[in-house]
Amino acid sequence: MVSGSTVPEQQKSLWAIDIQWYEQNNRSFIDLAQRGLCPKCVEKLSKKKKKATQSEVLTTLKDCCGKSSDYITGKMPILESVFHILLANGNKPMDIEDIGHQLSERRGGDTYAGSPQMLTRLLNNDHWYGFKQVSTE
Repeated sequence: MVSGSTVPEQQKSLWAIDIQWYEQNNRSFIDLAQRGLCPKCVEKLSKKKKKATQSEVLTTLKDCCGKSSDYITGKMPILESVFHILLANGNKPMDIEDIGHQLSERRGGDTYAGSPQMLTRLLNNDHWYGFKQVSTE
């Protein structure tokens, strides 16, 4: 980046899934996140006597299921794809450009869906997945 150049604000922002949003909206993060588990991991986690914890689900998605080529497809809605990308990243905050790049790559070159402007608009208007803009400071 050239000194003195400015990056649009939407590209500086980091995004993550706000787990507390689920509690505040009487929703279950674990139930929604578990939909992304592969059959092998569903079986593995179901053998436990207790319900899987948030940490177990995130770790499983990051270490196994999120690496699968069919974890994210071009047939998925864009916001569901973003949700899966963040889960596969362990819900570590990601900038909009990285999310867009992964979207394009994993959805088969869908560059329109990965544009920073489009993603910022979609994430700001989400009422289902609990996306949250995180401070870069």
